Amino acid sequence: INHLPAPGYELPFVVAVVMLEEGVKMVANILDCPAEPEALELDMPLEVTFETRGDLKIPQFKPAGGAA
Repeated sequence: INHLPAPGYELPFVVAVVMLEEGVKMVANILDCPAEPEALELDMPLEVTFETRGDLKIPQFKPAGGAA
């Protein structure tokens, strides 16, 4: 749970290491999930979503099925 200011993000926000099914790990934001330790769990099922920033599409994740 990040409490430090970052351009384009509202505090606090969740940052996690996400393991993709293909075996690749990446650091990404977790959206639509309360920034509280109780709301986060190891191996939480996630789904990818993309945020457009200029010419870039940034992969971010949210709890699968809208569960948080």
